[in-house]
Amino acid sequence: MPIEYWIEKDRRRVRAVVTGDSTTDEMLRAIQGSTQDSEFEPGFDVLSDHTQVGEPLTTQQAKQLSSCLQDLRSVMAHSRWAVVTSKPASVGMMRMLGVLLEQVPMDLRVFTTMDEAEAWLSQPKDELRLHTAN
Repeated sequence: MPIEYWIEKDRRRVRAVVTGDSTTDEMLRAIQGSTQDSEFEPGFDVLSDHTQVGEPLTTQQAKQLSSCLQDLRSVMAHSRWAVVTSKPASVGMMRMLGVLLEQVPMDLRVFTTMDEAEAWLSQPKDELRLHTAN
């Protein structure tokens, strides 16, 4: 399975590892499956490891993922999504998805290391809003 996910309830987080190429249906199933998990709660953040991704996200896939997450706005609004990848094409496409997700609203950021992603997600959300507003 190219997308593996699990819930870290104590950290209020969904973790995912994406390996190889994924179809749009696989991506949508992972998102919907994680939000329907009995351990999931509204507002959980997402940490996904895309360091082993094959082909980057396409524009059409980004639009479909954005639409899915907009439909899940009641449980995903104000969540943060940290994506770890170093592949330039994946970085660009995930940043584009991040712009689309502003409508949820959901904050997606791309990092090159897991440590950077973890550090961002470990900050309280209120603290992040204050830094962004200034």
